[in-house]
Amino acid sequence: MRIPLCPGCHTTMKKNGKTSAGRTRWRCKDPGCGSSLSRGYDRRAADLETSLRWLLSKQSQAEYAIPARTLRRMNELLWSLWPPVPLVDEVYDVVHLDGIHLHRDAVVLIAIACGHVIGWYVAKSETAAAWAHLMARIAPPLAVVVDGGGGILKALREHWPDTKVQRCLFHVCMNITQLTGIKPRSEAGKQLRKIAVALSRVTDTDAAAAWLASYNQWEQTYDAFLDEKSTYADGTIADQHQRLVKAKRMIRRRIRENHLFTFLEPPKGCTTPIPATNNLIESWNGRIRDMLRHHRGLSLLRRIKAICWWCYQHTRQPKPASWLITNAISDQQIEELYRKAWEHSPQGAYETYGIPNRYGTGIDWNEFHTRVKYPNTTD
Repeated sequence: MRIPLCPGCHTTMKKNGKTSAGRTRWRCKDPGCGSSLSRGYDRRAADLETSLRWLLSKQSQAEYAIPARTLRRMNELLWSLWPPVPLVDEVYDVVHLDGIHLHRDAVVLIAIACGHVIGWYVAKSETAAAWAHLMARIAPPLAVVVDGGGGILKALREHWPDTKVQRCLFHVCMNITQLTGIKPRSEAGKQLRKIAVALSRVTDTDAAAAWLASYNQWEQTYDAFLDEKSTYADGTIADQHQRLVKAKRMIRRRIRENHLFTFLEPPKGCTTPIPATNNLIESWNGRIRDMLRHHRGLSLLRRIKAICWWCYQHTRQPKPASWLITNAISDQQIEELYRKAWEHSPQGAYETYGIPNRYGTGIDWNEFHTRVKYPNTTD
């Protein structure tokens, strides 16, 4: 903190308690002067900036440049705010979509384009509705690279119907390997494992055609083998090679979707090469996990906030801390939104639960990501 100078004798002053407004009172050190003054210092922006630097660093609280107790006091502001999510109206050529899971408790859906984060959304799981909320704040791109998990494909069909989809070939390869195993015992499994590895090495249209031909040949060769049945003691009849049959059906669905080789035929107007894998966003997810590992011990809510702050700091033009302290969404505002939702919820919900419905029929998480006030409806 900057120590003021006495306006009378121009010597340094010392603290002398606080005023009724909470400002520090200063008094001249010279007993013959006796001048005093009070100044108000708003250190919130400096505290938030320090907290963000620590959060993005590799240092723990004990290793940081300032005392751990002082850092925890500064971090109180960081943990009480939610960074605002940008509204993207620029049409990107390629957008990468993926979710980073915090065990089974929550997931943060992230969108990346041109080397920076363009959106994120916090949800309980990867559902179509959760992906739809993320897509609603981003202009539909020309192409998107996804791993195909959760309800993302359903959300793409409904909200970005004209966007071309590229399934991550590495994930498809791993999905097949989960069913065949790394070292299959049967000859059919060994050949399918080779076909799966070859898929991740496709780089041109000739290689894609050769891969499709090799897979069709595999189906024809082992058709009778895959049709073999087993009869159990209770009379139930099932496929004898269930995992290989499941792999065959999955590959057929991938081919029927026509999402495997979009990178070989980019949509009209797309000047950016479409990657065949989602490795870009996977590497970014790795950096996020490294951040959580460096600051281990955070509660679930603070881990979610840490990811959101990391995403915001990696947007194209993050705002300074002085702007964030007045425009970020606070926990107090969120509680106010919940209170408004409770007031406008059906009386039966209150009589049954006594609290606002925080999932499903409560308030929309988009309310947390915007500064639009909750509507005062009377319906």
